[in-house]
Amino acid sequence: MSRVAGWGVRVRAALDEALWGPETAARLVFVHMGLSALIGVRVVAGSYRQLADTPTPLVDPVPFLGFLDRMPSAQVFVGLQVIGGFAALAAVLRRRPQLAFAVAWLCYLVLAGLRGSRGKVLHNDLLLLWVSAPFLLAPSVVDVRDRIARRRYGWPIRVAIVITALIYLFAGYHKLRRSGPSWAYGDNMRYVALWGPSIGGSGWKELAQWSGEHIWVSRASGVFILGFELTFPVVVFVPRLRVLFALGAVFLHVSTWFLLGLDYWAWALTVPLVLIDWPAVAGRLSALRRGSSSRGETVSAAAR
Repeated sequence: MSRVAGWGVRVRAALDEALWGPETAARLVFVHMGLSALIGVRVVAGSYRQLADTPTPLVDPVPFLGFLDRMPSAQVFVGLQVIGGFAALAAVLRRRPQLAFAVAWLCYLVLAGLRGSRGKVLHNDLLLLWVSAPFLLAPSVVDVRDRIARRRYGWPIRVAIVITALIYLFAGYHKLRRSGPSWAYGDNMRYVALWGPSIGGSGWKELAQWSGEHIWVSRASGVFILGFELTFPVVVFVPRLRVLFALGAVFLHVSTWFLLGLDYWAWALTVPLVLIDWPAVAGRLSALRRGSSSRGETVSAAAR
């Protein structure tokens, strides 16, 4: 019985650390600014105005926009882009960051929802929207000079990491539920590579054709994708693997663009932004440069 109780204590401690573990103020601010910048780019650079021309019979609003019976006018789309863009810029510049971030996120949510209100819900923006949600409540008054890792700084980042892991896990789960393991080792990826570019804008058609014509490549791709998605939750409990999975996400989504021309750039940028402690990386690089400089000065002095 005591062994079971011990396991229970360890599990609770692991979950507590995963969700509420401490982080530095510098990391919180960096991720908050990075997400603000990504949202701003998606809002301003997205091709939303063309949606105003969508015929009414083809409009099928997502649930939270269910009050709409047609697409808004182009002026509404432009207005949302302008407001969202300025709000995102204000959040990046730390001008009323909590309010500015909320306004930018809400504009982005509405624009992404309208783009998905054409009979097929698109998930190009799903990861960035969900990962950004915890930062709506993140501390806005933060002293970046505070080098002590604290829970009040850490919980938005930790929850964002958990959300990221669950999104990838559910993506892999649905592949298994609908197609079974053969999604990975069958001909699925071969057909995708050969047929996909014909209906999309492949960034590298020759690569897509080569992948489809070599069955071992397409099957290895399928195994990698499914395995990557199903094992992603390990990053929640094993921090040292986060860099590896961040690189894997970048590789996956960049190669998806090369093969099929699908827009997953927001995913490719959001994952490393959230998983990697960039201020800590910058600190280590700075320390290495200082160390190299000191050694160089020592060698120079000895030579003289």
